[in-house]
Amino acid sequence: MVCACTNLGFKPSDPRQNACFLGDVNYATITQVDPLSQRAFIALNWPVKRDGEGKAVTGLPDFDASLSGDWTTVWETWKSTNAIFRNGNPPLDWDVPGVPLPGACSEIDTAAARAAIPYSSQIPDAVPPRFLDEYVNPDGHALLDRNGVPVRFDVHFNRQAYDYVAGNRLWDARDLERFIEANKRLDLPVGTWDKGDGVPAKRGAIVIKSAWKVLDAKDDPARFHKSWAYITPVIENGKLTHECQLKPVGLVGLHIAYKTATMKDWAWSTFEHTEIAPLWSEIGATEEGAFGDGSAVPDWLFYGKEKPSVDQRGAAKLNTPPKKALDNQPSRITRFYPNGYYAGPVSAGDTETCSITTPEFHCLNVQLAGHFAGSPLGNYRLKGTQWLKYSPGMGGYTVLPEILGNAVIETFTQDTSNCMSCHSFAGPEVNGSPKGMYDFLFSFGRDVLNPTVPLQAR
Repeated sequence: MVCACTNLGFKPSDPRQNACFLGDVNYATITQVDPLSQRAFIALNWPVKRDGEGKAVTGLPDFDASLSGDWTTVWETWKSTNAIFRNGNPPLDWDVPGVPLPGACSEIDTAAARAAIPYSSQIPDAVPPRFLDEYVNPDGHALLDRNGVPVRFDVHFNRQAYDYVAGNRLWDARDLERFIEANKRLDLPVGTWDKGDGVPAKRGAIVIKSAWKVLDAKDDPARFHKSWAYITPVIENGKLTHECQLKPVGLVGLHIAYKTATMKDWAWSTFEHTEIAPLWSEIGATEEGAFGDGSAVPDWLFYGKEKPSVDQRGAAKLNTPPKKALDNQPSRITRFYPNGYYAGPVSAGDTETCSITTPEFHCLNVQLAGHFAGSPLGNYRLKGTQWLKYSPGMGGYTVLPEILGNAVIETFTQDTSNCMSCHSFAGPEVNGSPKGMYDFLFSFGRDVLNPTVPLQAR
């Protein structure tokens, strides 16, 4: 995907230019970094171009697509880590869709599974179903929906990140170790700003982590960006919940990490569905059923008020992780702070003054909702972006904001979550290893040096 739509001759007033975003900002400030995150969300969630058979053209936006309804997005055609890190085998080619499936999943009658879903025709299908085998979040716990089913996670690399891995054979444990020995650390490509010196802007590495809930009869499918997914069983102490299943899933959270010349330690942006859970300050209104302005409280996805009954134990204790993923007890959580809490007033602000170019944080989400007003993607909001700010008076650089977490990804550590600090430990598990050796990406340690094989694939 191009970095700037000026390459295509689009004028700023042309809505098609929203399918693109720059590779960097000219100077990292709050009024530039958060807007870049918003633009990245819009562009990467733009409808992907389809070929004559209706299949996705990898990484290419359809500039003339309608923004009504649901669709396969650009980033969903990128390479999942399941297709890159394959237990010592080479990654699948960039243009080859899907991931290798274990036998238990490949034997599913997909036609019957799709036919069982009343809204099957509303689920985008320009790419094969995703493979969701990860259900433990970074703090080692599962987040359980109102049916006691764990939220699932997936990670995708863009072309620049993929090429760096494939070109340097970093998917192979021995080659990864040799590369580190020779170069001291990994250093994925950075995106750049068009400085007007004849050198065009370029795209840097981008990594996306997505969080999905399995949709059920209680969920309104129109509220979610949807996908088909193979759901592997939850396995604990040799027990399985089920065999591999093909299910519709809805997006509930998204991290977009992008690396640029002005933010070489990456910028870490995160987005949440609007109905995840109430803020602490909204618990009273939630119990009453209406906010102070009279508007209805959402049917929160992860703040169940169910009372124990004969066949249901009720929701879990507030903000308490389950002892195990098989607890089958709905999680009950809150959001710890408002979107953009670090960027100014925490109130919604005067939305009437939000033009399409207003950079104030509260306007970014007003613009985001308006841009995708005809799509389920209009139900997601920027929580914030963490980055390294140059602060001469404070010793050089400071992390801004110091705390940032997604309620469905860093659920039980929202009050201490620091993306940059956590990911700085990505590196060899050797005492004394410098921080950042794997360029802030845990995939190399987890998927290359210490891979795990799902039970049903053994």
